[in-house]
Amino acid sequence: MRCFSLLFLIFVFSSFKTQINSSIQHNGVTRDFVYYTPSNWNSSDPLPLLVVMHGLTQTGNGIMNITGFNDIAEDNNFIVCYPDGVNNSFNANMNVTVSTADDLGFIESLYTYFETNFNSDPNKRYLCGFSTGGFMSHKLACESSFCFAAIATVSGNMSDTVYNNCSPSHPTSVLHIHGTSDPVVSYNGSATSGVSVDASIEKWRIHLGCNLSPQITPMPDNNIFDFSSPERHMYFGCSNSSLELIKINGGGHQWPGIPTLIGGLGNINMDFYSPELIWDFLNGKSCPESTHVSKSDMVEVNVFPNPTNNTVSFSVSDYSGSFNVNVFDLNGRLLKSLNDYSISLESFEKGVYLISLSFSNKTTMVKVIKQ
Repeated sequence: MRCFSLLFLIFVFSSFKTQINSSIQHNGVTRDFVYYTPSNWNSSDPLPLLVVMHGLTQTGNGIMNITGFNDIAEDNNFIVCYPDGVNNSFNANMNVTVSTADDLGFIESLYTYFETNFNSDPNKRYLCGFSTGGFMSHKLACESSFCFAAIATVSGNMSDTVYNNCSPSHPTSVLHIHGTSDPVVSYNGSATSGVSVDASIEKWRIHLGCNLSPQITPMPDNNIFDFSSPERHMYFGCSNSSLELIKINGGGHQWPGIPTLIGGLGNINMDFYSPELIWDFLNGKSCPESTHVSKSDMVEVNVFPNPTNNTVSFSVSDYSGSFNVNVFDLNGRLLKSLNDYSISLESFEKGVYLISLSFSNKTTMVKVIKQ
């Protein structure tokens, strides 16, 4: 009996030890979040990172408990993070807002934190959000210099401000899930919620270069008691990206497939489980790998000091000859080129940089932190 109890405690501990509450400082404010790493995670394996953002009045822990993304992360080997918004909201420049926080900078800092400390894959940054969190997902994809491989939103849209200023730097894939009877974020747009869903989709269609008209396919309508039915709008011909709309006829301000009594209004469509459909869409999407280097071509390089306040130096094992050094930001943009074993980062902003060192037919990549 004592042996069984001990084994049970070990099982419980191992089941929960990868879910952690943490925080970072951004703009002098402590920003909280909870994250989950799959049980077989190790720092040598650069896993995708999905950031899931809650709706107004909600929390990161709350949306974690509602959606079940932790189980999906465990089964599909990715990291998932649930940040808390200031005043239980995110500042997505919505027409009606309760937060003035720099949430764009906060979410960017969150990805940098995980890429620095958990070796998450900068080419596989994913965003998901419900309601206000969905608005924030569109804002980040429209305005951030970071490359987000794909976003998925539920009952969230573009504010008028984000819509008018949307000028994406990257071809982000977009999945938008929205009910036509949403009483909070109107499908057809309103003075409080911003532009219509169709206007947002058209904005993305033009940016991504997709074909004019989507392929519209009714999805299975197995639940006759949810007073709603989903249909899939798939756009083809998009440039290095995907665009989809799940239009839920009669659907409310809810997560499809999740029968929760709080956090939403209106009909809950029960014909599909939205978190699983979302991951199926996100999975495999990737930013351009302009800084990717094959491990088989690497040379062993020591970097010091790292982190650094100014200059970083390199020492190389078992190599002599010419070489080139290229410095990239996390979006793959080339910032500086030289051929020296020491490089000054004095003019660079604080953050994380990727430095490629090419030695004849061998190349290696190192990550350097500028403090």
